[in-house]
Amino acid sequence: MRIREHNLYDRILENARLHGIKPAFTFKDQCLSFKEFLLKVNQVSRALLEIGIKKGDRLAILMDNNLEYALIYGACARTGIIAVGLNIRVSVEENKKFLKNIDPVMLLFQKKYEEAAGELQNHFSMKHLVSKDPTTIEASIFKDFFEHKINSSLSVIEEDESPALDDGYMIIPTAAFDGIPKGALLSQRNVLISNMLSISEYGKSNIEGYLALLPMFHVAGLTGIWATFHVGGHTVLMDKFDPNEVVNLVEKHQLTYFGSFPPILENVLNSAKLRENRLPSLKMVSGLEFRPAVIERLYEETRTEFWVGFGQTETSGFVSTCPFKERPGSAGRPSVYNSIALVDQADCPVAPGKEGEIVVRGENIFLKYWGDEDATRYTLRNGWHHCGDIGKMDEDGYLWYVKPKAEKELIKTGGENVYPAEVEMVLSKHLAIERCAVIGIPDKKWGIAVKAVCQLKAGESLSLEEVSGFVGSRIAGYKKPRYAEFVDNLPEKDGKVDRDKVKELYG
Repeated sequence: MRIREHNLYDRILENARLHGIKPAFTFKDQCLSFKEFLLKVNQVSRALLEIGIKKGDRLAILMDNNLEYALIYGACARTGIIAVGLNIRVSVEENKKFLKNIDPVMLLFQKKYEEAAGELQNHFSMKHLVSKDPTTIEASIFKDFFEHKINSSLSVIEEDESPALDDGYMIIPTAAFDGIPKGALLSQRNVLISNMLSISEYGKSNIEGYLALLPMFHVAGLTGIWATFHVGGHTVLMDKFDPNEVVNLVEKHQLTYFGSFPPILENVLNSAKLRENRLPSLKMVSGLEFRPAVIERLYEETRTEFWVGFGQTETSGFVSTCPFKERPGSAGRPSVYNSIALVDQADCPVAPGKEGEIVVRGENIFLKYWGDEDATRYTLRNGWHHCGDIGKMDEDGYLWYVKPKAEKELIKTGGENVYPAEVEMVLSKHLAIERCAVIGIPDKKWGIAVKAVCQLKAGESLSLEEVSGFVGSRIAGYKKPRYAEFVDNLPEKDGKVDRDKVKELYG
């Protein structure tokens, strides 16, 4: 018996006892109290086990945010089944690449994603469950396929078979900088430490009412939900972003925070201003925002703090943070649960103020990349997680993000990761393009936008619309170029396109 362990399911049990009929999750006109959440998690857990899914099996999820998603996360915490959240914004082919090594045994999906789910089923040996109406739990996958009483026991799970803190809990899609997305395996310990970070850094009262508008397959969406649940707070789920609805829900449920990527915050502020609503219950917004003027608006119009930070899927969320106003432009100071260092190419520490690769230690560091031992070994070499990003640390210990390493070139647009190599791989297949380079450039709406600089074959011509459409028809829409420039010759260095020179000339 693991007496000293306290896992996510233990938290579900404790919160049912401590908070009972208080609301835990709300979605549209449905609400689950903490007690109801426990009962339904037990129901789903038993049903999954009895239809043959077992500890360590992978269960893929293709759904928008809803109550079922939260219940699946709870059931996986109870059973040791590994949840695999699929990105609903990417193409079927991209999800096929992602799932190749993961080999899930089941796919749960909404009716609206039935076509994509069918293609995935044909590609992998999976059982299928479909939610006929994702807005009504009683007409959901759990009523159609899990015909157990809500208070059914879990005698089918023996205590010594329950998951340990360091067992795999979920796989989240991450870097595709080489054209193939990886799956980062997180443990329950990773998620629990992430909860502790949020509680210790933000403060319990700041996170007691969360608007979950970020998708639950995204690490920022996942950690926000669990941190709020951990403190006995109320999470309101949104299945699609609508700034007017954000204002409505924050006001109706007196919510205290939400996560944001450009242009979410600006749109919410515009909506609130039109309605003369100063969002008085809101205490903080966290995430990415490249425009200080938008952060200033947030404070001036609502008196709400914006919290910045640095983190990745592999670190289960942020590892450094602070209010923007504390050190404008920085990514905050290391959390109380993390060590952060900056190293050179030989993994030797660099002096304060000097640039180096950001490396991290802590119990929130992921277990491995599923099915990719080489990438795992390289990333976790010498006892540190190597983030693949360049930063610097000032004399006061604040981390400043500089850029990705050349091997991990990244464009962060609207909060999503776009790897130039992936977009370039697609464009290289266009019959009119000889060579191309994809870079990020400043953009008023998205913060950073994707730009394609293309060298065309003799006699060929293309437009931005054609380039953008070609990419968008093959990979996720947010990865398509929003700008394009056509040049006679791309600059070279050592026989390859000189990316730094491209940025200098066309950025």
